[in-house]
Amino acid sequence: MKANFIVLIGGWLVLVVHHVFFYYGHFGFDDLHYAELAYRLYGGDFDVTNPYSYRILPLLLIGLSYWLLGVTDLASALPAMGCSALILYTLYRLFRQEAWWKLLLAITLYFGMKWNLFYSDKLMPDIFVSTFAFVAWALYERSRSREIHRVRYGLLAGFALFLAFNAKGTVILLIPVFLIYVIDDVLRGRTAYWRGLVVSSSTLLIAYFIVCWLLTGSPVTRFTAISSSHYLNPCSYDSLPWSAMVDRLTRGYGQLLTDAGLWVHLFVAGATLVLLGRQSAGRQPPLFYPITVIVSLLAINFMTISLTSYNPVCLDPRHILLFSPILAVCTVRSLEFIFRRNRINTGSVSFRIGLGLLIVALLWTSVEQALYGRTLGYAAVKDAYRELIDGTAGETVYYGSEVTKNLGRYFSAFETDGGTPRFRNVEDLPGCLDDQTSDVPIRLLQSWYGNWHAGLSEADTRDTVIARGYNPGGGGETSIGPLTVVELPCAD
Repeated sequence: MKANFIVLIGGWLVLVVHHVFFYYGHFGFDDLHYAELAYRLYGGDFDVTNPYSYRILPLLLIGLSYWLLGVTDLASALPAMGCSALILYTLYRLFRQEAWWKLLLAITLYFGMKWNLFYSDKLMPDIFVSTFAFVAWALYERSRSREIHRVRYGLLAGFALFLAFNAKGTVILLIPVFLIYVIDDVLRGRTAYWRGLVVSSSTLLIAYFIVCWLLTGSPVTRFTAISSSHYLNPCSYDSLPWSAMVDRLTRGYGQLLTDAGLWVHLFVAGATLVLLGRQSAGRQPPLFYPITVIVSLLAINFMTISLTSYNPVCLDPRHILLFSPILAVCTVRSLEFIFRRNRINTGSVSFRIGLGLLIVALLWTSVEQALYGRTLGYAAVKDAYRELIDGTAGETVYYGSEVTKNLGRYFSAFETDGGTPRFRNVEDLPGCLDDQTSDVPIRLLQSWYGNWHAGLSEADTRDTVIARGYNPGGGGETSIGPLTVVELPCAD
């Protein structure tokens, strides 16, 4: 148990080291939108028409962090880091009475999916969903092996799933997994856990809809906001040609398994099922874990996230983070069975050497991604923004890419009071002759970091400015680290 606690502390240290030395920064789109929603929530501003507003759990925690610490990167990272630490602690609780290598391998498999470490300090809601979905699953896994406390475990699991639902709706991807469990348990007469889950989750959902009704006038306002904000995008498979759906379910799925590092779970599950097929009928086969892996991977590919049409989840690894700790546990349990079945001595030197090599192989892509994050120079960008904001006298409007704008607003703590610089999208730049009545200076702000994340080049933003009748650089340019401030006189 002491060795397992040391492993847990090591996992927590990985989270801290990753944030302190390998912090990637911000994408500048959804993440900073969540940041502003969280900041304004504590000022009493709640936009009922914005579907992101209903991801209330991360908004509350991020907003609380801002309220206590101010709008800083540390405050932005702490809620997600706390959730990541809770995932590791839940893994520890599952393996704490067992051999140390099991917990070490489970944490390695979790971090081996590079996106878990990447999003461990980000402003996105996916790690929050993953945390509480895993807690609910872990409670069920424990209830299978214990005759007592099953109702209590179910009650707690219902509460955990309710929290996951209030982080992001992608928690519905777990429905096929839990449906398989329900069918198996009902056939075996094990219903205590499910009674507890139904009681707690239904009670909480009823209370949730009543609160929505009292605050907004409609109990289904969340779903109305989602429907009204729907737009055609590359993941609108229900509206795109059938060929896009076929590509998503075949080639795209294979790429997702590779990018997310999920093949190892499928391979181990398959090997376990093969060994189980050769096992004598007199023993109880540990089918639970490989079947969970298979159903989870099928749910990732085929489960719809729409209540009105068939629309599988977008092929973005962050949407499936909720499965990764579950898959990690199942794969360790399956490996445990394989080792025991083949009489592998897990205390031998050769096993430890093999385990070390496996850990290196599993973490390789995560280490590569962490090292890559340092090359983007986010720290220099942050320092340059602070220098720009502090050095701007009076009101000035800086135009740039969407990400450049969002970063400026974030580093300004979303303040829009007079006397502070304002940041806007270059697409909103008025024509030069249309802006003659304004005394507020306007400038173009170029940032490689911002332009790259926005999918633009410096030439793209300059072309937009020229099309509005300005002469970028005609009045001079000023460099502040990786930022370039360009004067915008009217073209002759």
